Amino acid sequence: MFQSNNKKLIGNIGEELACGYLGGKGYKIIDRNFHTRFGELDIIAISPLKTLVFIEVKTMVKVADFNTTDFGSYPHISGNSGICSIKPEDQLSTSKIAKFIKISQWYANQNQNISGNGYRLDAICIDLSSNLETALDIRHYESIVEV
Repeated sequence: MFQSNNKKLIGNIGEELACGYLGGKGYKIIDRNFHTRFGELDIIAISPLKTLVFIEVKTMVKVADFNTTDFGSYPHISGNSGICSIKPEDQLSTSKIAKFIKISQWYANQNQNISGNGYRLDAICIDLSSNLETALDIRHYESIVEV
């Protein structure tokens, strides 16, 4: 069974897949891994409708032989086996979303030349194959919170 303790590698692969997905949908990526003193924005893009979009990417490795998800460096969540049914969406905690809102608002206020058509906060959740090479499923949630 695949088990990874490298969340950074999985996160980077997920962000690459998310950028490819967004590009295929007509989005223009304008920044990645944008850091502020408040935290980080995974992807900043312009939608096909010219809306500024902040995207939080959550990626988890899907265990090939089971209909469950390997939670990477949190193997004790469901007991000894490390197998659990947590999805990437479950990683979008209230505190994570609050931080996401704060950073996005700060960025939009600092970049009013590109946020003139408004902005929204999206999430992309990815189930990654155990060989880390294939996105088994990519789910794009638009406007996950009102801003």
